[in-house]
Amino acid sequence: MPKTSVDNATTDMLCLWLEPWGTDHWMRPGEEFTVVTEGEPEESAFNVVVHDQGISVWVNHASFAEVFDKSGNEAPCGHQRPIEVIRQFLAGAERLLEHVNAEGRSPMHQEMARTHYERLRQELSEADALRDCKPHVTDGVSNVLNRDDSAS
Repeated sequence: MPKTSVDNATTDMLCLWLEPWGTDHWMRPGEEFTVVTEGEPEESAFNVVVHDQGISVWVNHASFAEVFDKSGNEAPCGHQRPIEVIRQFLAGAERLLEHVNAEGRSPMHQEMARTHYERLRQELSEADALRDCKPHVTDGVSNVLNRDDSAS
């Protein structure tokens, strides 16, 4: 299986875009990710492009690829996505949803746009809760127990 490593030698968060799927995987300063795919080792499996929005790794001859951190844990799409980026993606998803609904697109397209918007809205809600260290409620169940330890 062909693989390539990408290091973030900057002092800022850096986005690794996996193409042609357009997935984003965010690296902290000093982190290293490995992109793994199927294919023959002698083929040119990857092209790497550095640009002002991060690094794009283009997978040339495979139908899938995965991204792993240095410990071998999968880094899925949206891994460590900064909250400012979530807000930008959500604003774009909202504009897309409005456009799809205004244009009278098919119910399937409307549902896809709505699902994308709702997923990003949920991601922002969770990121805000983590940032603020507040309990977050999902499906009516609190993920953080509110308990007064001083009462014991």
